[in-house]
Amino acid sequence: MTGKIQIGIAGIPHGTKGKGTDAGIRHLHEIGLDAMEIQFGRNVYMSADSARKIASVAEKEGVDLSVHAPYYVNLTSKSEKTREKSREWILMSARIANALDASMVTIHAAREVDIDTVAESFKDITKILKDEGISVPLGVETMGDQGEFGSVSDVLEVMKKAKGTDIVLDFAHIHARTNGGLKTAEDFTAVFDHVAKVKKNNYHIHFSGIEYKNSKEVRHLPLGNGPDFSVLSKVLLERDCDAMIICESPLLEEDGLKMKQMIESIQG
Repeated sequence: MTGKIQIGIAGIPHGTKGKGTDAGIRHLHEIGLDAMEIQFGRNVYMSADSARKIASVAEKEGVDLSVHAPYYVNLTSKSEKTREKSREWILMSARIANALDASMVTIHAAREVDIDTVAESFKDITKILKDEGISVPLGVETMGDQGEFGSVSDVLEVMKKAKGTDIVLDFAHIHARTNGGLKTAEDFTAVFDHVAKVKKNNYHIHFSGIEYKNSKEVRHLPLGNGPDFSVLSKVLLERDCDAMIICESPLLEEDGLKMKQMIESIQG
């Protein structure tokens, strides 16, 4: 087994002493986790100068970074103003991700299922970023509502059409939109086999428990309330996958450490 598995959390750890992202990074290193997804949930609040300083702290502490773009992005909105603001949020997130030396920008891309519109938007965005010398991958996240954009198939179609995009596999969301469809190793394997038609390794993954109803997510929950991380762990290790796994449980680093322990117990 040669794959590299990193475990981190979404946002600043609850147990952080002091304030700010840099303090959170130091705390993650102290407790033995090695990744953080910086959350721009409502706005891109970080300057490029601050991002470069945080990147230096992360490099020193051995913590790899990714970024989550604001949640309000909707590239298929009926409002031209919303679509334009969505593109700007993605551009802003990617610019700061570049300064952070982050490996991924995670994006809730759209609500309506309109593959061509999403793909064309990403083509425009990646062209602007390329002209600025920025090549950080734009990770389109799988979403938790069967009635909206965000199935594995939706994202893979965007990846085929828009170079520079990638997939963020949120297994809690996949579990919700399939009405509890991730139970066995075969279920997880089927997801990776599907993705392998476009991408074979180096996965960015979100994981947590999940409450859902009628193939629609309700809220994230602690581990043990949804898909089984130990099953996913075995599949990842058997496939020799490289993966950054971000814990989105409400318990954050507590469940992140449980995830790390499951990986290590299988590795022996």
